[in-house]
Amino acid sequence: MSQFLEVAENLEHAGLLWRPEIGDEVSDKRKRGLISILVDPQGMSPGELRSTYLWLPTVEQMVFQMEARQAILFHAGLEMTNVSFCYKTVLQSPKGSIESRAESLRTSMGIALTKLLVSEVGPIAIN
Repeated sequence: MSQFLEVAENLEHAGLLWRPEIGDEVSDKRKRGLISILVDPQGMSPGELRSTYLWLPTVEQMVFQMEARQAILFHAGLEMTNVSFCYKTVLQSPKGSIESRAESLRTSMGIALTKLLVSEVGPIAIN
């Protein structure tokens, strides 16, 4: 999960805007290990929620974001070779093909979405 926390942070830095909804998975920005489901916004505005919590988008939410940017999810699945065992994501976007690999499908898709967002606005540092 720690790898996906880094990916979620990169998504936020790349400009992915979170519109908070009940049921979203979040991590406290001050205590990254505290992961929970947003059940009660406690009277916080969307801006306050965004400054307090890091959104951990689901695979489905990331696919929706890809589609909203006219990217086609060409491949998402397990890749096994003699030298690697990982999850691979391939997007076809108006700016070209985007590939990513990671230990989980969610992380791989998050990396691909980050690359898609960066290709729209220009380069940023991705860890």
